[in-house]
Amino acid sequence: MTGGGTRHGQDAAPAGVLEYVRLHDPDGAERLERLLKRKDVLLTGNSYGERMTERQFSLVFEPLLTRAVERSRILENLAVEAASVPELARKLGITPGVVFSHIKELSRRDLVEISRYEDRNALYRRK
Repeated sequence: MTGGGTRHGQDAAPAGVLEYVRLHDPDGAERLERLLKRKDVLLTGNSYGERMTERQFSLVFEPLLTRAVERSRILENLAVEAASVPELARKLGITPGVVFSHIKELSRRDLVEISRYEDRNALYRRK
């Protein structure tokens, strides 16, 4: 999903992926962009001489990008219709535990809310 092994900050994630995240989760995209802007500093070293390799940066950045895309996909789906965690997990091919973790984060950020309950499942919608 990322362009690992690149040398310049913005090249670490395809522009289309960042645009997709920005469309559904502007704050999430902003956090990723802040990290990308610091990539050169992280690779060349700080005042203590500590630096990351390209591989280390990718090991940090790629999971963050994956989670941001997953949250964006959840937000995109919840903008269309309310859904439960198990429904979202099936539809998106993500484990229910990961979906629930994202829902908690999105709720904390006031982006989703419980729409109603069906049986014992909460149905979430985008705010």
